[in-house]
Amino acid sequence: MTDLIRRPTVSSGRPEEPAGRPLGVVAAAAGALAAVVSLVLCLALALTAWFLADGGAHGDTTDALRAGAVAWLVGHGSHVTVSGTPVGMVPLGLTVLLVLVAYRSGRAAVRNAAPATDDRALGSAVAMLTCGYVVVAVLVGVLASADAGVSLPRTVLGAAAVAAVGGGLGLASGTGRLETWVARVPEWARQVAVGALAGALALVVSGAVLVAVGLLISFNEAATVFSGLDLNVGDALSLTVATALFAPNAVLLGCAYLLGPGFAFGVGTSVSPTAVSLGVVPAVPVLAALPGDGPTPGWLAVLMVVPAVCAGLGTALGRRGAVTGGESPAYDVAALRGAGAGFGAGVLVTLAIALAGGPLGSGRLAEVGAPVAEVLVFATGTMAVGGALAGLIATWADRRAERRR
Repeated sequence: MTDLIRRPTVSSGRPEEPAGRPLGVVAAAAGALAAVVSLVLCLALALTAWFLADGGAHGDTTDALRAGAVAWLVGHGSHVTVSGTPVGMVPLGLTVLLVLVAYRSGRAAVRNAAPATDDRALGSAVAMLTCGYVVVAVLVGVLASADAGVSLPRTVLGAAAVAAVGGGLGLASGTGRLETWVARVPEWARQVAVGALAGALALVVSGAVLVAVGLLISFNEAATVFSGLDLNVGDALSLTVATALFAPNAVLLGCAYLLGPGFAFGVGTSVSPTAVSLGVVPAVPVLAALPGDGPTPGWLAVLMVVPAVCAGLGTALGRRGAVTGGESPAYDVAALRGAGAGFGAGVLVTLAIALAGGPLGSGRLAEVGAPVAEVLVFATGTMAVGGALAGLIATWADRRAERRR
């Protein structure tokens, strides 16, 4: 019989290094790649629109590429001046796309690098990803500023925000640190946070429904405006893409309408549930959904209850799992948590509404958007009350069910 003797493995005494490149290096490359990918997408769309418009009969390729680069910068919140016309309204649909690209790049970086050992390594990776992204944004801004006025400080801030939020979430999710952070949060704080997010999303959905109903009611007017523009296929597709990119802006302005303060679409204008003062609006089909001038019907004031209802729904969703050990929380605790969720939802919605406005020209359209201070007061107050009432009602229902059992 032959005995197989295993020889002992000889250790070098040095700790084994994790396989793969350092996460910070890979994250920096991923940030630059995310910026390049989204930029190429905007350039491709601009080239396609230019070619479909007139087959390249007017202008040249560099003009189309320049327009795509400017659109990419505006998506990051940069204010630009094109042919003497200032443009500062951010197409939030494009911004969401930029954040998604950065998120996917962050997750890809985690798969191709050594794992992050702690929060400090993850923070360094987020900083490196942001730096790589910002470098590309600055280069594009400098090149585009030769033919269009570009606000480089706003470009840097916007690019850093997109990279840090999107790429940071991608890195945290890919490494599993996000789940660890969430597990460390106290249960009551998770309930308030979930309630705030759910309430804000419910109000955004309500704003989308409001805009959709307005478009359905004014469909004939919108069709008349569209036919009067006499667009060819390429121009029609370009207008459709631009409308889709600005659709989130319209939804958020609808949220400002539901909150009460409303919004302005031009200097000296106002659109709110109590009164409308617009005057002449540009010939854009989607603007046909705006109400006509003059006093509004009294029943429209009921729409201002919608934010409180949304906060109540968010509080109810955040409260799921709040009953521990078979006992519901005290009334004052439930009301306080509901008010906190509603207040948080109001702050989130206000921040989103603040991003939805901006100038679209130097004349009458220099003022487009909602009064942020008034929106903040109405949103936090109304939604906090709605959340507190929802917390009280839910606690009363839970206790009644407990007594029956």
